[in-house]
Amino acid sequence: MSIILHASDLHFGKVDPIIVESFYAEIERQKPDTVVLSGDFTQVGSIAEFKQAQDFIDRISAPVVTVPGNHDIPRFDVWERFSDPLKRYRKYISPLSDTIYEDDYCVIIGINTARPAVPHWNWANGMVSREQVEFVLRHFRAVPHDKARLFVCHHPLVNVKGAPIDTVVWGSMDLMAVLEDQMVDVVLTGHIHHASIVAQGESRGPVMVGSASATSTRLRNQGNGYNILRLAPRQIDIELIHWSEGSHVVFESLTIPRKINF
Repeated sequence: MSIILHASDLHFGKVDPIIVESFYAEIERQKPDTVVLSGDFTQVGSIAEFKQAQDFIDRISAPVVTVPGNHDIPRFDVWERFSDPLKRYRKYISPLSDTIYEDDYCVIIGINTARPAVPHWNWANGMVSREQVEFVLRHFRAVPHDKARLFVCHHPLVNVKGAPIDTVVWGSMDLMAVLEDQMVDVVLTGHIHHASIVAQGESRGPVMVGSASATSTRLRNQGNGYNILRLAPRQIDIELIHWSEGSHVVFESLTIPRKINF
C-alpha cells in the first residue's frame, strides 16, 4: 500500500494563513508516501511568493513531486515572462518542469502545460508539445507492470461537467492517446479550483482526478481541499477531501481497478 496526497493551486500571495497551516497539518497527519502538487504555487509569479511556496514545501516530510501552473509564469515582469518564463519556478520549486518520480509502488510522470502565451485570448489555457508527448510515451513504456502509472499536469485534459470554467489544452488529444495506449491509471490536475473524478467509461483511458485549491482565497463554488489516493496491487482508492466548518471531510470517493496487475 502506498498513499499519494494530491493538491493544487496553493497561490501564495493570495492565501488564508489559517488554511495554509491546516493544510500542512493534514499533510503530516495523513503521512503520505508522496505529495503531488500540480501547479500554481504563486499568484503573480513574484519572487516573494515563490519564497513563501518554497518555505512551505521545505516543511513537508514526504517526497514532493511538482509541475508548474500558469500563475507560476511572472505576470508583471514581461521580459522574464517571454525570455525565461519558468526561471523562478526552477530556482525556488524544482529544477525540472517535466519530471519523473519512481518508488516501489508507482511511477509518476509530470509535464508543464503552462505557456507565456497561447493562440487564444485567454493565456491561462494550456499547451502540450510534440516533444512532451514523446517524453511521456518513452518513459511510460519503460514502467514495470507491477507499478501504478500516474500522470500529472496543471491543466485538466478534459472539461468537467459542472466545473466553473472550461479549459483548452492544445495537444491534449495526442497526449490522451498516449495515456490510454500506455494504460495509465490516473491523471492528476488542478487549475479550475474544482475537485472531481471523471471515469472514462468503457475506454481504457485513465481516471481524471482534479483538485480544488489547497490554500487560496480564490474559490470557485467549492471550498479548499486536497485528494488522497491509496495504491494497492489491484486497485486504487481515491478520496476528494474538502475543508468544511473547521475540519477536512471526504465528500466524494471512488475505487478503481488497476489497469495493469502482476
